[in-house]
Amino acid sequence: MSVPTHFKSGRTGQGAAYVSDHEGSAHARFMRLSSWALAPLGVLSAWWIAGLAGKTLEGVRAEIGRPIPAIVLIAFAVVGMIHARQGMTEIIEDYVHDPVLKEKALHANKIASIAIAAVWTLAIMLIAAPK
Repeated sequence: MSVPTHFKSGRTGQGAAYVSDHEGSAHARFMRLSSWALAPLGVLSAWWIAGLAGKTLEGVRAEIGRPIPAIVLIAFAVVGMIHARQGMTEIIEDYVHDPVLKEKALHANKIASIAIAAVWTLAIMLIAAPK
């Protein structure tokens, strides 16, 4: 006997409350997509950074001054900080119960993630800038 419910599944229709639509929340989808983006960006960033070991400053400037390494390093920083901010926001929303402290923590999280991504991007641009 089926228990009536007001839940309506997009895939199976009215009453199928225990059937997954395999969609997930927008947050979960974003975290999954950004994780998939971070995997190759992280590998490429680590590869290029490890390849800089032992090079002179001019060699580092020449390597990072090329468009693809600079774009990959900046994309890794930006996507990584957005991903980290979203994850930390979930933790704050789930575990900080005081509304004032929660608002302050969310604001600090936003400022920190933007600052880290901006400093990383500025550093890459300064290193890559020709002298």
